[in-house]
Order: sequence, then structure tokens, then C-alpha cells
Amino acid sequence: MLGSLCKNVLVDTSSSNSWITFTPGLKDLAEVFAKTLQVFGACRILFGTDSTYFPRGWRKDVFDSQLLCLKKLLTPGNDIGLIFGENLARLHSLKSLQLR
Repeated sequence: MLGSLCKNVLVDTSSSNSWITFTPGLKDLAEVFAKTLQVFGACRILFGTDSTYFPRGWRKDVFDSQLLCLKKLLTPGNDIGLIFGENLARLHSLKSLQLR
């Protein structure tokens, strides 16, 4: 996998997650995140969303399911913050972003 060979490759979490249903060998979102964390670590994962303005709008259900899975898999504090803002801030040389 490219991510295990090239440390400058990052991934994001944008998805409605419906593809998991059609992918053999994956049982749920928690398994996807566990494998992704194993390869990339929290410092190379960016929160992403495929939410739109209209007509669907913000997909809070997708955000909530991703956050819940990651809270179960990661240590509190730093790792969650990395994925939900700090990695993006680092990538763009910004000051740390606060998760609200």
C-alpha cells in the first residue's frame, strides 16, 4: 500500500460510507478506520466530508459515526484533534484549530 511506503501521503475520511456494504472483507466502519490507522497513523488522516450545500446539506450522521468510531479506537485528546483539524492546520502552516 502506498501509505505504508510513502510517509508524505495523507488520506481523508470523506465518504457517505455506503461503499463498505459492497466491499468484500470489510464488516464495518470501525474496521476500516482500524486498518487505516494501522497504516497511516492519526497524523496522516484528515477529516473530510462529501456534504453539500444543497439539497442534501451537512451530513451530521456521517460525522457522528466517524467520530464515534475514532473515539473508540484512539486515545482521547491529541489523536482525535489531529484528524479533526490539527493535521490540516499543520499541512497549511496554520495555528492549531479548535474542534467545537
